[in-house]
Parts: sequence; structure tokens; C-alpha cells
Amino acid sequence: MQNSKTKLTIAIALITCIAVGIIAFVAGTNVGSSNAAARFEAERNFSAMLNRSELEALQLIDGPIYVSGHHSPDSDSVCSAIAYARLLNALGYDAQPVVLDKINDETAFILEQADVEVPPLLDDASARNMVLVDHSDDAHSAEGLADANIISIIDHHGAGTISTGNQLVYDARPLGSTATIVWIRYLNYGINLDSQTAKLLFGALLSDTSNLKADTTTTADLEAFTALGELAGITDPATYYQDMFKASISYTGMTDEEIFESDLKQYESAGKKFAIGCVNVYDEENAADMAKRMKILLPAQRKALGVDMTFAQISIFHDDISITYLVPCDEAASEAIETAFGDKAQFDGTAYILNPGISRRQVLVPALTDVLAMHPKE
Repeated sequence: MQNSKTKLTIAIALITCIAVGIIAFVAGTNVGSSNAAARFEAERNFSAMLNRSELEALQLIDGPIYVSGHHSPDSDSVCSAIAYARLLNALGYDAQPVVLDKINDETAFILEQADVEVPPLLDDASARNMVLVDHSDDAHSAEGLADANIISIIDHHGAGTISTGNQLVYDARPLGSTATIVWIRYLNYGINLDSQTAKLLFGALLSDTSNLKADTTTTADLEAFTALGELAGITDPATYYQDMFKASISYTGMTDEEIFESDLKQYESAGKKFAIGCVNVYDEENAADMAKRMKILLPAQRKALGVDMTFAQISIFHDDISITYLVPCDEAASEAIETAFGDKAQFDGTAYILNPGISRRQVLVPALTDVLAMHPKE
């Protein structure tokens, strides 16, 4: 009997020890989790503080900060400017987004969906504090930029011609859109995005990556797509992009000149200047028709812009279709395309057709730059 009682006592003691151990372990785990969470939050705040320190010089400037995309603004340019101005405002700075030209139909759709007004037009950047997004080239930027105080450049293209004598924040990353960089900067500065701003950046990201199908799309863009889509409350991204695409190819009420200039950029290589206007269409029938219209327009545009060559890049890029029609302004421009692409481009009498299509930023501009550099201007 005594032995049974002893065994029972030992069993109870063991159970009690185990229970106490479990309680202690759970408590310790909770304490450990709490400490880990506290450490994470402290590290996050410390990182945000370090990142924000790069903006301390802004406290010394006088007047508002104007955040501008490029001429012939696209959705990435406009939406990134609005979102970055809002980021600076959240950090306590007086920032105002602006545009340099009329926005296109796709951008108008995105702004309407987000219930955001079109930023005001900036005619002259002289003597203004400027943040440049989605570009770093003088030819793409505001008039009077040489007399402006450039304080930041946020871009996803190659380094352009703009230079400053002062220190500046220069954030250039090889990502699919400037919108992705702006999203990363919100994270780095520890600022939460509201749903309206998230919707702007989401539309810009879809636009510049062609619904994540462009070759320039990166892991960062995919992560931004998920995070921004959730914040924006967009439950059907495929339909949203289709609606964006339909808006982008409508060109309602626009002249051929306005269509060509709606996404126009100028470049220079070996002393030769050239301009490329991008136009989106739905199918090859529309592409062939637009090519003929651009062919008539391009010689006059070359003179009006004061460049050596003009090109129209007409793109069909949706679902699994990817085709590019390149329209040259004259024989010299035709020779440049033939040299750049050889047998890859099939000439139909009006345009050089590339299947699959190409990116202006990633393929066409570098190719033409190399070709023109082979034949320096006399």
C-alpha cells in the first residue's frame, strides 16, 4: 500500500513538473515572440530613420517641391509623380505633382478609377525645386530645367543626360516600372500606402510591364503587384488590365499628330537626334492602317521636332500576341532599321514588322543608338 502511495506521489510530482515546464515553455515562447516582435519593430524603425535621413537636406530649401514625369507622359510617369509627391507630403514636405503635357486615355482611366484629379500643367521649371520621376534625360524633361534645383531623380531607365552640381537622391533601378521603385520607397521610409495611392501605382505597374508580361518584369514587380493589388482592393486584375488596354488604344478625338506625340521620346547618338512615338493597337489590321497614317505624318514631325529621324513604333501586345510595326520617316531611317534588325524585320512596303514584338526601352533605342554611332554625323 505504501508502495502504491509512493508511486502515486511520484507520478503526481512528475505530472506537476511537466505541467510547470510546459507553462514555463509557453510563457517563455510568448516572451521570446514578444521580444522578437519588439526587436523587429525597432529594426524597422531604425531602418526607416536611416532611409529618411537622405531627405534631411530638403529642410534647407525654400518653396514647394514639384514632382514631374517626362514629356508625353504615360501612366507610370503620371501616377508615380502623384504617389511620390504624396510620400513627401506624408514625411512633412510641401510637394506638388505636375505634368508637362496632356495625359493619354489610359492614364485618364487609371486616375478616374482612383478618383484622383489630373495634376496641374508645369510650363517652366526655372528656379523651382524639382523631383524627376521616370526619366533622367534633358530631352524628356521640363523646359527651364537647367535653371531649376533638381533634388531627386527616381527612375528605371538608363542614366540620361541630366547632371547637377549639388547632392541629390538618385534612385535608378532596373525594374519594370518606376511605380515599383516608389512602392519600395514607401516601405523603406516606413510610410503606409492608402488604397487610392495603391490603385494609382497598381495601374502604372500594369501599364509599364504590359500586365507583367514584358521582359523587364522582375521579382520586385511581382511582389508590388500582389501588395498593391490587395491594398487597392482590385480582385480581378485581368479584367482591370483589359479595361486599361481598351482605354489605351481608343485615342478618342485625337489627331494623328496627337496620337504620335501621346508617347513620344527623343534620343541622341553620335550627334544625331531621333524621336520614337509609341502607339498601341489591337490587331494587325489596325496596325497596318495606323502605319500608313504615321508614314504620312513622320516627315513633317521630323522637321517640327528638329531631329534627324523619326520613327513610329506600333505595338500589338495583349494575351499571347506580341507584334511590332516600325515605321521610318525616310530612306535614312529605313536603312537604320535594316542595319539594326536585318532579316528579323519583314518590310511590307510601309513598316518593318517584328514578330515577336520589341520594347522601345530595352531593344529599339539601344539598337538604333548603336547603328547611328557607327556612322557619325559629318
